[in-house]
Amino acid sequence: MWHVDEILKAVRGDAYRIERETFSGISTDSRSIAGGELFIPINGKTFDGHAFIVDANKQSNGGALCEKGREDVIRDTQGTIILVDDTTRALLDIAHYKRKLTKGTFIAITGSNGKTTTKEILVAIIGGGHQVHFNKKNFNNLIGVSTSILAIEGDPEFLVFELGTNSRGEIRQLTEVTEPDVSLITNINPSHLQGLNDLEGVLEEKLDLFRNTKEGGHILVNADDPSLFPRYKDVGHVSHTFGTRNDVDFQLVVDEDRGWEGYDFTLRFFGDSVKVRTNLLGRHNLYNILAASSIAYLVGISAAQIKDAVGTFNPYTMRFKPIRAKQGYIVVDDSYNANPSSVKWAISTLSGLPCSGKRMAVLGDMKELGDKTAYYHEELGKFLKASNVDAVMLIGEEVKGVLKELNNGRAKFFDDKPSLIDYVKHQISGGDVVLIKGSRAAKMEDIVEALI
Repeated sequence: MWHVDEILKAVRGDAYRIERETFSGISTDSRSIAGGELFIPINGKTFDGHAFIVDANKQSNGGALCEKGREDVIRDTQGTIILVDDTTRALLDIAHYKRKLTKGTFIAITGSNGKTTTKEILVAIIGGGHQVHFNKKNFNNLIGVSTSILAIEGDPEFLVFELGTNSRGEIRQLTEVTEPDVSLITNINPSHLQGLNDLEGVLEEKLDLFRNTKEGGHILVNADDPSLFPRYKDVGHVSHTFGTRNDVDFQLVVDEDRGWEGYDFTLRFFGDSVKVRTNLLGRHNLYNILAASSIAYLVGISAAQIKDAVGTFNPYTMRFKPIRAKQGYIVVDDSYNANPSSVKWAISTLSGLPCSGKRMAVLGDMKELGDKTAYYHEELGKFLKASNVDAVMLIGEEVKGVLKELNNGRAKFFDDKPSLIDYVKHQISGGDVVLIKGSRAAKMEDIVEALI
């Protein structure tokens, strides 16, 4: 329950009209707003939330924020109206106000790859014996994290937030809202270069998580990351390292690669150790497990509980999930998203898995690479050329750069999904393995569904 005085204080706003003084919650969606909730109209690139204030108030009978200078849109509506300079900033301020009132350990995770899977594994570990709140799916931007904080109920012991970014300054804003007690960066790789320019821009953006972690808080540094580890010199925090090398605080050692069944490995924490089995595939997922397990152990979760949770954790949807088709071949669904490093990890994993037939890859565009788009697609072509992948099917505009380098007959380009799907169906047979991967905008899951 929110009182209007709390709202005014949090957003530093001005009361335009006060009719309702208490609100059952906060909403940014006029379609799902509940009775008694306060509506915050968010402005995006293609929409203006102020256009929905009237509809929101009719449904909630509550009230709304409104940006100063936009009073024309509220003259014909009822309910409490609070004027603010910027509604997105006001949402962040209300979320921060809620965070300050919330006890519990706040944990924040960012990185170029693996942050969603790391978060989900960590939640599974902690949730086995403790109350934990977290942002669902990948609601990791300014709006998603803020609304996730506002959705906190009760008194959870742990609060886990994945933080995402595609432009400079977003991680700083998100850490100012969440004020994490514990933070981890999974890795630094080329991603969202359209907004972050280059690898240095990615590094500087992600490092804002460490810089803005609460003073005296804990940070976990990937000692195996060549961009991150040599650059970060911490001040004001308790720093820990994780990786596969011997001189780290949290270490993972592979005992056996079990192919399609996963891995057996040992986790070592400050002298404590535990043997673990996972059905997740790929070395990249071992890093996700290590990252999540390191945080869990650091905040007091036992090695035994970590072992049990990791052992029963199943692959997240559309993230390197093998699906055996009735025709006898395997479709590896890695369709959720793609950037240069994640595609190379997927290809490397595909190359190392047992296969009695052909290894095939269906690849879509890698988006948000800015002026490096052509370069990274051509580099992927060179990487594929040196791999043991037998056939590559491509769809999209940017992937033509892959075709440029992979011109030895192993690659084929398609203008549309139906023709690609038809071709694959005629080429694939029992014993084959086909990897499906591309950026979110490519909706490569359509191809997965057609092949299984």
